[in-house]
Amino acid sequence: MNLALAENTVDVWLISLTQPGDSYASLTGLLSSAERERAARFKFDVHRRRFVIAHAALRSILLQYLKTAPTDLQFVDSVNGKPRLAAELAGSGVQFNLSHSYEVALLGVTRGREIGVDIELVKEDYAFDEVAARFFTAKELAAFRALPLHLQRQAFFKCWTSKEAFLKAKGTGLSGKLDEVEITLADHQRVLIHASVPGWTLMELDPGNNYEAALVVEGGRLPINGYRWQPISSC
Repeated sequence: MNLALAENTVDVWLISLTQPGDSYASLTGLLSSAERERAARFKFDVHRRRFVIAHAALRSILLQYLKTAPTDLQFVDSVNGKPRLAAELAGSGVQFNLSHSYEVALLGVTRGREIGVDIELVKEDYAFDEVAARFFTAKELAAFRALPLHLQRQAFFKCWTSKEAFLKAKGTGLSGKLDEVEITLADHQRVLIHASVPGWTLMELDPGNNYEAALVVEGGRLPINGYRWQPISSC
């Protein structure tokens, strides 16, 4: 695939973190030495595998946009740990954000704007009501609890991914203030999340397979191009 990142668009990549063994071995070679060292420190193989595939996918996708050699692709962390391109490639304007949950990762890429994405598996055994009571505003909590019980779990994860995407876009890290969002119900069956945060736009994503996801970009709404990543060796 010959990728070109158009101005005023967002490319969103859905990445499966389950890959054949031969693909996994080649993906490890895409990582930097620091990433390989970090992968080696994981106690469990499943966490190591997810890390390797997610970060190899990130590198393989960015290399196609930047048209550069793998050795030239370097990252630096902002003050609150948000990765971005090192100075040598920062002039491209390419901004990105990666999120992963269980067996799926999500990568958002745009140009000239800050971006944040978040994806979460909708877990059936998660005590979401306790977390909502702790982190949601009074207005959010009232709207959340007014929903039918069978929609509250979905509403929680939609709301949570939206808040996390704001934090990641702004680069404020976990210490940042969670922006308030509006929870509404469409057609009595579908939960919608809206936000009015000056200078930022929230866009809902639908990754499917019992996952919820959200995207936040700096400035106004942008068209989204959706892709599914596959290792080159398996194509």
